[in-house]
Amino acid sequence: MKLNVELKEHWTNIISKEDAIEIKIYDGTKSPVVNHSGIGILLFKGKVKNIFQVEKELEVKGNRWDRLILISIPANLKLHHVLQGFIHEAIKNKVTLPKHLKKEKLPPAVQELVDRFVQQQLFIINRFGSDHVLIPEKSKLGRKPSHRWNKMVSQIPFYVDTKECRAEIQWVKRNEMVIRAGAVMKREVPLNKNGSIRFAAKMGQKIREDHQQSFKDFKTTEDIILKSVNEVGLFLYFAGTNSWLVLKDAKGQTIDAWTRVN
Repeated sequence: MKLNVELKEHWTNIISKEDAIEIKIYDGTKSPVVNHSGIGILLFKGKVKNIFQVEKELEVKGNRWDRLILISIPANLKLHHVLQGFIHEAIKNKVTLPKHLKKEKLPPAVQELVDRFVQQQLFIINRFGSDHVLIPEKSKLGRKPSHRWNKMVSQIPFYVDTKECRAEIQWVKRNEMVIRAGAVMKREVPLNKNGSIRFAAKMGQKIREDHQQSFKDFKTTEDIILKSVNEVGLFLYFAGTNSWLVLKDAKGQTIDAWTRVN
């Protein structure tokens, strides 16, 4: 996934040219004027204060918010359906919502499209912010642990060893993970109950496409450089589990234990 990102003092603008989608994230220091339609998510101290449709110009005022996220939508989706998609995702993840936000059934014909769009936008938003938007309350309370690269860990080979995947990986630099040649990749793409491809699997497929010259018949033919433990998991086995606990050294100690910052 390739994004164009513009960082300003009080807002961040994220554009996906592939999907023609724009996400703007504002802090609470100014009252932004919105001049295009889309979906807005208003947050205060990490809690959702409102999810709403923006159909025309709107000025967001008041001091009961500290983060505003505005998401444009593609032409093939309706605002109301996407609004419901975000509400559905929040309820599914047991996120507390204001009482006025009610869940309504989506037409079966658009359910998959809406779900895919919402999950993709939340994936992007939570990569660029610290609010953990619309994720499960349990995860929000626990927060994701932090990990830090160091020279010692750069010398240690870590391994993935399952029925479907075998690989040797080294974290050689802060933003450089190397999958050594000869790694065996998972073949089958994981599906949702309705037969559609899971969102994480689509991300994994995209990374594989970017490195298609480096493997043959699901086996890497040369070293592959990726940017993170998560990318390694997506590439090798389409993620679906915590890769920090999957990668282990020769004695069985996880890369999480080696690099976690308390």
